[in-house]
Amino acid sequence: MKIAAIISVTDKDDRASGCLEEVQRQIDSIEAEGKYHFSIFLNSDGRAGFQKVWEKASAEGFDFYLWIDYDLVPREDAIGVLLENSEFLRHKSIITATVCGPDKAPVFGGRNKRGKLLEPDPVIPVPCAFFDMDFALVPGYAFSCLENPSDMFRERQFDHGYGARAAKAGVKRVVAPGVLATCSGKAEPRLLQDIVREDYHSRGFFHALPLAMALYIKALFTSRSKDG
Repeated sequence: MKIAAIISVTDKDDRASGCLEEVQRQIDSIEAEGKYHFSIFLNSDGRAGFQKVWEKASAEGFDFYLWIDYDLVPREDAIGVLLENSEFLRHKSIITATVCGPDKAPVFGGRNKRGKLLEPDPVIPVPCAFFDMDFALVPGYAFSCLENPSDMFRERQFDHGYGARAAKAGVKRVVAPGVLATCSGKAEPRLLQDIVREDYHSRGFFHALPLAMALYIKALFTSRSKDG
């Protein structure tokens, strides 16, 4: 089976070279078994560049799309874990990896309906509502279920917007077991209102309503606490 490894490289520094070297090492090891073949695509234009990379990769009809950010340090068996779990789920689920920061707290991974990061199970994959695309394996099956797959890589709809559209299409989303990568920084706060907006555009008013109510209640209590 063919896999497109799409790596986002925005800065050519030691972090990028370290990530690329580790990814290449894991790819070589997996390819040696003869079951999977990888092609690497480098994206140097940030999130806006994913559209171009996707168009190029999708034209070749890969069985999987592996998304990796350059500033991650993948665990030595991370890619293998993603593929093993994908096989367990019959290659029909999007699998996101949990990434921890210097304090060992999750900064990227799977999220619940309110956008909160989920703790991964050490052994089995667990369902999630939304997910970050910093380190994720997306099977070709998932794209075949979407009405317009190219929309997934518009900057406004990336990450959580894609999760909402995948949910609408009936594609399962799970968090891989364990922590599969680390990073040197902390994640930027994910605004709940952004998730509400994406859920509304992807799945409609009634699906977005619980999130909207949570946002309203949070704002209400914040306002009251400030007024003292």
